[in-house]
This record gives sequence, structure tokens and C-alpha cells, in this order.
Amino acid sequence: MPQNESKELLEALDAMKNERNKENAERLTKLLEDMEVLVPAVMPKNTDPAILKQMSSSTPDTPQPIPAGAQPLPCILQNETGQKFFPIFTSNEQIEKGEGIPKYPITLNMPFKSCIDLVINLKGVEGAVINPYTHNILMNINRENAAAARPEKIQVSEQEFHAIVRRQMESVLLPGKIFTEGEEFIKDLCNREGECLTEFFKEPYAKIGCPYKADDYDFMTLSISDTLQLTRISMPHEYAYPGTAETLFVTWNPEEKKAGYYGILNAPRGEFNKLMEITSEGKAIDHGPAPGEGNELQSIIDIANAKNSK
Repeated sequence: MPQNESKELLEALDAMKNERNKENAERLTKLLEDMEVLVPAVMPKNTDPAILKQMSSSTPDTPQPIPAGAQPLPCILQNETGQKFFPIFTSNEQIEKGEGIPKYPITLNMPFKSCIDLVINLKGVEGAVINPYTHNILMNINRENAAAARPEKIQVSEQEFHAIVRRQMESVLLPGKIFTEGEEFIKDLCNREGECLTEFFKEPYAKIGCPYKADDYDFMTLSISDTLQLTRISMPHEYAYPGTAETLFVTWNPEEKKAGYYGILNAPRGEFNKLMEITSEGKAIDHGPAPGEGNELQSIIDIANAKNSK
């Protein structure tokens, strides 16, 4: 069963996400080729009820063998342009990062090589996508000599496509820019505001048009002290699914040239919003329930000042 990713694998995934060249692709493929990975699946509608009952009685989060007679089908992601991709996750943690996305009913442990063999035989599937909620690495598949197998495919809702694209921007692409380009990018962000943010959506929405406009984002930048500048960004209400940000906060320490990145994440109905932080290493830190309206700025200031004092 897949374990937490090794440091080497995470480094290879990050390298491929940041620069998709032949060298990085070969390095990542070599690390994955002998690994077991996780593939989300569902049971066909005509599955024997006795099999479904047996599977539902299993202990949650405990690996179980597939019962005899069960024939799970791999889920296929489909975006609004009609492109279809076979999702592959390198650990349970990568699946859990899809906050706000409905949980997959079944997760299969499969050798990575078997996944690629399966993708080759899936008609209409563009390729595989590795860790779609975080790294979102697409792998095109060579279909020469492909077999004719055509398993049934499960389409993912429009919600999943919008949620993946928006979460990718809010939790990966934007903080990545902030931490790698620092003051230069933060100045650009504060100057161009929403125009700067909508640029992140050009590629995923190239064929259908971006649903967000520059004036959908409200910015407020405050100079709190000599060591703290704070920018508050109110996010669009459209496609604000659970797990996407209601508000983002970018901090900057002019003396130490260090940035901070925080977000108030929308929670499912009946639950409290969360205050999350993304570090310069890409680690997500849960600061617990979000502070009440009117106290958000002070909470971020307190966290940032605590870091500055260390």
C-alpha cells in the first residue's frame, strides 16, 4: 500500500510541476515505475447488492481486498472542454487535499505501470494526471499498438473542475509566486490587483473563457509597522465551493524580506470556516476555526508578529 511520499519523490513532483522538461519527466517516471499508487474508483450500477453490503461493512480507512465478483471501474476526470484524464495519487494525503470535493467511494492500490497500461486502453482519455489537487502533472500517453479495451468511464461534475482550478491557484500557484518572487511580485499584485490574479486562469479556461473578472477581487493593503505590510484579498463568490478561499492574506516583512500567506477557507454547510497557512516550503498549517468577522485582520497580525519576533 502506498505510504507517505519520500523526500526524493516529493522533490521530483515539485520539480516537474515547476518546470515540465524531459529531464524532470524522466526522473519522476523512474521513481514512479516500481511504486504502488492510488486510483479512485466506483462500482457499476448493476453490482450485486450483497457485494456492496460486504464492502460497506469494512472498517473505514483500512485496506480491504476487493470481494470476489466485484468489478470496480476507475473514475475519469473530465473538464468543461471535454478533455478526460485518469487520476493517479501518490498517497492518501494527496487525495485528502481535495477539500470540498466529494470523497471517492473506493480507492484502489495499483502499480504505476498497470495504471499506464490501463490508460493506453481507455478510449477518449488524453492521459494521466498525477495528484490533480496539488501537482496537477499531466502525462501524455503513447497509444501506438494500443489495445481496444474500453471500460466504462465516470464523468466528474462541473463542480470538481472549477474547484480543482481555483484551489490550484489559491493553494499552489499564487503562494508559489509570492514565495519565489517575493517583493517584486507582491508589489505587482498590490498594483494590478485582480488583473494579476486572473492571469493564473488563462491556461485552464483558455477554451471556455475565465468566469472571474479583475473587479471580482477586493484588495486592501495596510502598513501595520516597519516589519509588517498586510494585504487582504476578498475572493469571488462564484464557484466558492468548500475548500476554496473566502479571503486571502499576504504579509510582507520589508526588513527581513520574508512573505507570509494565509487563507480563510470555506467550510461545508454546518461546519466552521478554517484559517490555513501555506509556508514557503508548501506545507499547509491548520490554525483552527477562522476568527469571527472583524477579528480576521488582528488574528493574521498576531500570527505574523509572532513569527517576526522569533
